[in-house]
Amino acid sequence: MATRSDPLYMQLAASLRAKIEGGEYPPGSRLPSERKLMELYDASRNTVRLGLQRLVAEGLVFPSQGRAYMVHRQDVLVYNSSRSEDHERRLSAGVDAWVQDIREQGRMPSQRISVSIESATADIAQRLDMQPEELVLVRRRLRFVDEQPWSTEDSYYPHELVKNTPVAEPADIPEGVIAYLSSLGHKQTRYVDDVTALMPNPQQANELAVEAGVPLLVRTRVGYTEERPVRVTVTTMPTDRNVLRYELGTGESNV
Repeated sequence: MATRSDPLYMQLAASLRAKIEGGEYPPGSRLPSERKLMELYDASRNTVRLGLQRLVAEGLVFPSQGRAYMVHRQDVLVYNSSRSEDHERRLSAGVDAWVQDIREQGRMPSQRISVSIESATADIAQRLDMQPEELVLVRRRLRFVDEQPWSTEDSYYPHELVKNTPVAEPADIPEGVIAYLSSLGHKQTRYVDDVTALMPNPQQANELAVEAGVPLLVRTRVGYTEERPVRVTVTTMPTDRNVLRYELGTGESNV
């Protein structure tokens, strides 16, 4: 809480913060213009901008077009990473775990699937124990919640492993890719997750409608059979609308 001894921009930020938390400026609403804030707080433009930048740094607001500032949304959803590949859950629900998770949270999920054949990058090749530039098949999903872009999931497979199979088609596989590969003798027995954060590049910001200043949460999962890695899945989620959850201690594998 700001006091009278604090700089004016911190007092202004504290006042606006209180109004946001009190509901005067609810999530998704627009703050008054810089000129209006200058009048309301009898402050200079520089003071107003410093106060707004303080709120941006706290993740409460973000700048939009026309120099307006918007209050961040608070509609956070849970992505349960532990059960995201639970075969039994998929069979009982008839859809993949992400779709079921979103439905259970009272929202409407959808996804757009595309497939391509590409040369493996150095990172993907290393994770798949391949040589760089070897071919991989990539299944990309752009996921939507209530028709709004929400997250992406890109899965990389050795091309020789999945060519001429349903995995190479841009459509959902009823039993799931993991179960399908298991039926071909490539049963995944474990996975390893790396979770990092980064700022979106322009393409990601546009594709996911990421607000300024919001980083992405990136989960890179490598799926292994007893013999080798067979899949790398990179899931990208804006941090202002997703929680990545792990449930530990069950003693069971969800792969």
